[in-house]
Amino acid sequence: MILKRPTLLLIERAPPRPLSMQQLLSKDDSASGWRALAPHLGHEVPLQLADLAVFDALAEDEAASRADLSLRFGTERIDYLVDSGLLIGDHADHEPLRLRDRLLKDTGWWTPAAVAHSFGRWQGIDVDADQKRVGKRTLGSLIRQHGPPPPEALELRARQDWLVLPAARKTALDKLLVQRTTCRNFDPEHRLPAADLASLMHRVFAAQATQELAPGAVALKKNSPSGGGLHPIEAYLLVQRVEGVPPGLYHYHSTGHALQVLGLPDADQIAAMAKELVAGQAWFANAPVLVLMAARFKRNFWKYRNHAKAWRVIQLDAGHLSQNLYLTATEMGYGAFITGAINDECAERLFELDGLSTGAIAVCGFGRRIGPPVAVEFDPLGKAVR
Repeated sequence: MILKRPTLLLIERAPPRPLSMQQLLSKDDSASGWRALAPHLGHEVPLQLADLAVFDALAEDEAASRADLSLRFGTERIDYLVDSGLLIGDHADHEPLRLRDRLLKDTGWWTPAAVAHSFGRWQGIDVDADQKRVGKRTLGSLIRQHGPPPPEALELRARQDWLVLPAARKTALDKLLVQRTTCRNFDPEHRLPAADLASLMHRVFAAQATQELAPGAVALKKNSPSGGGLHPIEAYLLVQRVEGVPPGLYHYHSTGHALQVLGLPDADQIAAMAKELVAGQAWFANAPVLVLMAARFKRNFWKYRNHAKAWRVIQLDAGHLSQNLYLTATEMGYGAFITGAINDECAERLFELDGLSTGAIAVCGFGRRIGPPVAVEFDPLGKAVR
């Protein structure tokens, strides 16, 4: 069997674990606090200090036989590294690992960003159930535990040294901006008109123009900025209540202004999918439309390959789009939200994403707000559209 190390691998010291008496007597260093973070696995793997020499002995893309490595470093440790997926073999059982490792390399990930993305994914989280089980963390409890938060505004100089600006001029935009608040109370009976869905999707996610900058390299002009004009964020829809659009899973085609049908489960299944997608946040799950913003990392990394800023710029893209969604929904008289507290594994499963070349970033939603509110909303100005 031929073995190689993963293309992307981060090894770090972990918080030390208490040693048992047996470990102390045997000089076992398995609790010494080393761990491997490999994006192709998506979970951490405990290491012994001696394991580091194995990876040091293998350069990127360098292969070695299992027999030779076992002779040099011991059969037990090599078996452990193979079984855990940290050494990737050429046998059939490791084919999925080889494919994921190759996908990471071909996509052009910068290693720290790949680790952050892979290990920041959620699976099976239910925020609402967790709060009911262990109790909701109040602001008072946080202050008691950690002290007050940093001040709400940063003062770097004494006030007498400030250069006070003139009062801002007010326009219709200001009225729209103060009405923009996160909605946590959607009308469960309201069906969104299809024309409103079409208008919102076109304003927020559609390409307003395209330009071929070089043969095969097409930039998109949308109503929000994007690094390199690449716009790697795709919009995947979970539709629950829209007139003329069957409940289901869709992808929005940004140049064709059309929905591509990915699946049409029944209404009960769709509701369960929505709740799982937003990690049990019931106050978001019943919005008539949920929009998963998923990044085609390879489109961005095509230009910014192995780049330390590329993944950060993708997060900015999602932020720009979400603010446009908020403002568009508000102007149309609807409430909106964005949440990063999502079950990434659920998103990947529902919308057939591999999580490495294309992965979930956040979920937005919109629809008619219902009042009086059941879930708490932050609207200190009392300007939210109702």
